[in-house]
Amino acid sequence: MIELIEACLERRGSIVPEGVDVKIAVIGAGAMGGLFAGQLAASGQNVSLVEVNPVQIDTVSKQGLRLTIDGKDKIVALPIDTAQNYSSAFDLLIVFTKGMHTQAAIKAASHLVGPATLALTVQNGLGNVEMIETVIPRARIIKGMTNWPATVIGTGHVNVPGRGEVHLWPAAGQSFPRFEEVCHVLDEAGLNCFADPSVDASIWEKVAFNAALNSVAAVAGMTVGEMADSSEAREIILSILEESLATASALGVDIDRPRTRQSVEYALANHRDHKPSMLQDRLAGRPMEIDTITGAVAGEAERQAVPAPVTATITRVLRLIDRHHENQALK
Repeated sequence: MIELIEACLERRGSIVPEGVDVKIAVIGAGAMGGLFAGQLAASGQNVSLVEVNPVQIDTVSKQGLRLTIDGKDKIVALPIDTAQNYSSAFDLLIVFTKGMHTQAAIKAASHLVGPATLALTVQNGLGNVEMIETVIPRARIIKGMTNWPATVIGTGHVNVPGRGEVHLWPAAGQSFPRFEEVCHVLDEAGLNCFADPSVDASIWEKVAFNAALNSVAAVAGMTVGEMADSSEAREIILSILEESLATASALGVDIDRPRTRQSVEYALANHRDHKPSMLQDRLAGRPMEIDTITGAVAGEAERQAVPAPVTATITRVLRLIDRHHENQALK
């Protein structure tokens, strides 16, 4: 990875600088935001967390951010506050909210955007780049995906039970030196970052995976293992997966169907006790991440004239559940 970046920069007559100092704001102090912020701060970067939850802000301010990685704890001290309480521009904004909060989060942080500020999203789902683009030009947006496992197990405490990777590429389609610098910074923080021109395939494969497993778990109220043991659940999961991959193909994305199917089968066999995030949200009475995952696939399938009846139906059921929760909360 580092050799690739150095080679790219050497062709421009420079090399990756040692000890690059980038002023970074991580927007969203959940599992992934905590992991990235903690690792970047521990590697020596100038990192601030942007969060809206006052309890989270108070806990991390007083006790630091606690990361448990492979069973080993470390406490990372770093600033955390609401967006409005920061004033100067950052070099890099890393957006880690759920998709339904991206628009509000980037708008709230718009005063932290300078003329050269970059934005990075490895959020789940589709449409996040377009929402960020309302504040930061696409030429300064980096998109990607990550498969790092991370879970919040307490306020200000993130558990990371294994390893993962980060795959990135500029949203505008062409590499540039500051993008390669960001890759270098993330890689130096131990996040295993790769510059990947085919990142759209990775993004769509993850979207297909999440649309299939997350949606069915949320509708059925099942863990991954319970879905694995149900022939009906398996049939629906694989139907959504195929409809999602067909939609990606219609868009010209070179997805790897066998690899994505294998990822789903591996999860069904090995993550049996896991409750996917949409199910966790439903059980907690929170809005589910529908419009950037399952709903985004259904909408794109319709635009591309790809038959996706199962995905469309599941999307409608998920929205019905969300509206019911919302109505119950208002009573």
